[in-house]
Amino acid sequence: MEKKLPKNWLETELGKVSEIIRGVSYNKNQAFSFGNENSAYIIRGGNIQDGKIDFDTGDNVFIDKKIVNQIQFLKEHDVVIVGSTGSKKLIGKAGIAIKDYDSVAFGAFLMLLRTKSINKKFHAYFFQTKFYRNLISKLAGGVNINNIRKEYLENMSFPLPPLPEQERIVAKLDLLFAQHEKMKTALEKIPQLLKDFRQQILTQAVTGKLTEEWREGKELGEWEEKKLGDICNLKAGTFIPASEIKNEKEDKLFSCYGGNGLRGYVKSFTHEGKYSLIGRQGALCGNVHFVEGKFHATEHALVVNAKLEFNQNWMFYKLTSLNLNSYAKGAAQPGLSVMNLNPILIRIPSLSEQAQIVSRVESLFSKIDAIELRYQKLKEKIDQFPQTILHKAFKGELVPQLPTDGDAQDLLKEILEMKK
Repeated sequence: MEKKLPKNWLETELGKVSEIIRGVSYNKNQAFSFGNENSAYIIRGGNIQDGKIDFDTGDNVFIDKKIVNQIQFLKEHDVVIVGSTGSKKLIGKAGIAIKDYDSVAFGAFLMLLRTKSINKKFHAYFFQTKFYRNLISKLAGGVNINNIRKEYLENMSFPLPPLPEQERIVAKLDLLFAQHEKMKTALEKIPQLLKDFRQQILTQAVTGKLTEEWREGKELGEWEEKKLGDICNLKAGTFIPASEIKNEKEDKLFSCYGGNGLRGYVKSFTHEGKYSLIGRQGALCGNVHFVEGKFHATEHALVVNAKLEFNQNWMFYKLTSLNLNSYAKGAAQPGLSVMNLNPILIRIPSLSEQAQIVSRVESLFSKIDAIELRYQKLKEKIDQFPQTILHKAFKGELVPQLPTDGDAQDLLKEILEMKK
């Protein structure tokens, strides 16, 4: 913990404010998959997700309640942490109980921390801080299995403010976290809104609505309807062994595209120029990519070669709007055949209108790209928000200190006397 705490705070040890309880030990013969009124659900490491206890993991374990000590049943604001695991990332991972449970306990590889001395929510919030995670990563020991010993937790540094300030901090954190959830919910809608907006632009572009006013007064004629196979030659690329595809870009290597887009980089190229590529195999078949320059197309990608003159960018937007995946055949391994794609009817505007459509689509897409960039920056800030306010809370910077709060030194004396 950073040393500059408010003068009425105290840096103490976690063991002085927490009771540390070990999990239930049982053998395989005592465990079963379905519970009843005489059984207890056993939490394990997989149940602890994102600071919460998840009961829907699908891997349930129950034991007879008689095996469980009464203090091992979860109470509201109890903190359950992973005390032993093969993963260093999971060690010390904490989940908070949201209520009392009379039939939920925890396994031997977990540990429970419970407080009766300080504000229970203040105590629980501590285990969501980055400071706690940093301490745990230093404490975890073991070669193949990472373990946290009870005495390590007992000696862990804990910042202790006076009790009235704990209550104000909890109230403030509760308020800010509620606002954070609302922000997250609102923000989660943005990617889909932007995706829908892109689709609307494409739909208006390929149906002529985007250039409806632009066409007025121009003698352009009606859009022609032709089969895709009459204006394009769809041909699969060339096989290349996977061993020849590099993951990293190096000098004198060319981009290699397969059915799902960029696969890597290779020494040879099959095409040069501007092309649309259609994925022809797999769950994502029908996806369309626009590529430029020298590249290698594999046999899983259909290269769109022009039979008639058209704007390549316009063709890419047109193909993207067609939802080509709906033409795929096969359930286990969906695939697109040229025979299924060739008969598709498309309406084609003049070259000048194609150019106008491309210009307008690119202008609108650039605006969406700018919004997406702002969205990503805002999302990063909102994702960091919980740790920012927790950091302030446990440094004594979230709420003001009041002279009437008293001193944490006096609170600790009371706690130690009560323990005796």
